[in-house]
Amino acid sequence: MLRIGTEEYFASFEQFRKHLPLGKDDELLILKGHLLLERLLTRFLGRNLPRADRLAQANLRFANKLAIASSLRADPSDDWLWEAVAAFNSLRNELAHQLPNPRLEALRNTFLALVEKSPELPNLEPPPDISERLLRAIFSLHEAMSHRVDL
Repeated sequence: MLRIGTEEYFASFEQFRKHLPLGKDDELLILKGHLLLERLLTRFLGRNLPRADRLAQANLRFANKLAIASSLRADPSDDWLWEAVAAFNSLRNELAHQLPNPRLEALRNTFLALVEKSPELPNLEPPPDISERLLRAIFSLHEAMSHRVDL
């Protein structure tokens, strides 16, 4: 399917390119990727709720925004996306709240598996390097959210 991006879509992509680090620092990649996804969730709510401005006063957490956003989309083909975003949030929370953490590898693998089996992604062989896989998965998630927000 051909998708034509809006100005907001390309601005979002530029933010991703500008802020996500290249290299082997998976922790920084997860933390910054989470911030970028939260911006998209906030924008998604702003475009889909008639009085989204009232949410700013509620100081909602990422999980709250995700619950609201996913409840606004009745399309079952989006279920993979909301599940992957939730898995990414779990990964980020474990990273941010407990170091070292033996659960990180399992959470990362769950997240990667959800994104890599997405019906929206081409059937590409995952890169052999775990950092490259993580970057591609976060990019794919960002891209999928951007399509729902800015196109």
